[in-house]
Amino acid sequence: MYKKRIIQGLIYFIAYWIILPAALISIGVYINPGHFPEVVKIIGKIVAAFGFVFGMISASYMIIDGGGGPMYLLPPKKLVTCGTFSICRHPVYFGFIIYLLGLSLTYGYLMSFAISAVFSVLIILWAVLIEERQLSKKYPEYEEYKKKVPAFWPQKPIKDDRCPPLLFMFLFYVGYIVSWFTWHIRFEKKCKVPEQGYMVVANHVTYLDFAVVVYTLSRFISFPVSLFHYKRKEWLYKNVGSFPINRFKPDVRAIMRIISYVKKGGRLGIFPEAERSWDGRFLGFKQGFDKLVEKVPKPIIGVRIEKAQLLFPRWGKHFYPGKVNVIVDCFEDQKELEEFLSKPSVDPDDRYASYKGVENYVYRCPKCGKVGVIKSNKNGFYCKNCGFSMEKPTVGQLWEIRDKNIESLTLPFSDKADIVDEMGKVVKRNVLVIMDESGIEYDGNKLEKEKLRSFIVEGRHEIFFYDGRDAVGFRFKNSSVLLWNDLVKKFYSL
Repeated sequence: MYKKRIIQGLIYFIAYWIILPAALISIGVYINPGHFPEVVKIIGKIVAAFGFVFGMISASYMIIDGGGGPMYLLPPKKLVTCGTFSICRHPVYFGFIIYLLGLSLTYGYLMSFAISAVFSVLIILWAVLIEERQLSKKYPEYEEYKKKVPAFWPQKPIKDDRCPPLLFMFLFYVGYIVSWFTWHIRFEKKCKVPEQGYMVVANHVTYLDFAVVVYTLSRFISFPVSLFHYKRKEWLYKNVGSFPINRFKPDVRAIMRIISYVKKGGRLGIFPEAERSWDGRFLGFKQGFDKLVEKVPKPIIGVRIEKAQLLFPRWGKHFYPGKVNVIVDCFEDQKELEEFLSKPSVDPDDRYASYKGVENYVYRCPKCGKVGVIKSNKNGFYCKNCGFSMEKPTVGQLWEIRDKNIESLTLPFSDKADIVDEMGKVVKRNVLVIMDESGIEYDGNKLEKEKLRSFIVEGRHEIFFYDGRDAVGFRFKNSSVLLWNDLVKKFYSL
């Protein structure tokens, strides 16, 4: 499907933006090769560049927000009203006219400019007198849109957070190109996805899951981002259409924003596990997610990402190319959605592209039982204490090791750690942290077990504890943060 769109787009681009202007300018040269002064040529280059960029941005809104292109090639599946389409009703034509006139000035031929001007008038008449009638028939809301936005004379853009930001559109195209050389995404759509006003719910296995979802649905989708990550790269997340959500406690404002956004026709993506899986097994819906499902319009779009865990595991250090499978389906019922997502994203017989960093997952030697003695390489891992090793273990074998490690955990447990703030910045180094049945002691302070409300593992190294007032973060020196994650789940039931 995407190859067909790319071929159609290239044909349109070459014919409309290269062959047509060249033909009009050539006709003018043939009739009368009279020239403009040199200064006019310089102005023409600036005008042409502006028109080309404006036209390309406008076409991008048609592709990413409307799911289509030019009216007579691949019509958008919905009426596009945001971005440059809030400046004027025909921004692609407007950009092309400016580009065409600027190009004729650049080459400096008087008759070429005159012919381009006449052709531009014909475009305007065609758009206003003929094409707008067809648009009114195709899109019932077009008449209301006409009252707010002029045809060609530009106005101040109307702000709309459902509209893809420019940086998102740039990264959208870059992502498509990069995917040709990295992840080959094969997807299967089992239902017809609406054009707008829906929530996408996907399993979470890698940092690139949001890109996989966007690639699969080929639309602008806004994602809430953990406040921890948002604050560290606020400019980036803001300019790709994301917004922050506090994961330490119920963020009512963010939840209301999600519901309102979808009801107004926005497309929003969410990972209900609230963190990436360590081994491809589904972590389950977080508390309160069922309430969100009740409030948002249906259907909910479920997206299951498979095999990506093998190429970029949470515990890993590197990203590897390969094949990723994606399955898309629509759901009205939360239980059916959870059943769809709960299937592991990898098979027990699968093997990872690399095992570098697996000591973050296999935090205890399966043979001698010691912590912090595992060393990894591309093909597996070994214990530097007893010499035990495994070469290219399967996913299922690693699952067994992890489950046995959890069973063997005991308290108290201690390790040195750096204390970090909510931005991940180190506040104090080499602090002894002790966890027992009553709570967690550190640097003369104690997080009492009964007062802890939640905990969050961020990235591969930081874990934060929230006691109802403040969040305290640790980055451990010798043991894996996953070990502490398992201790808390086993003994504190958070």
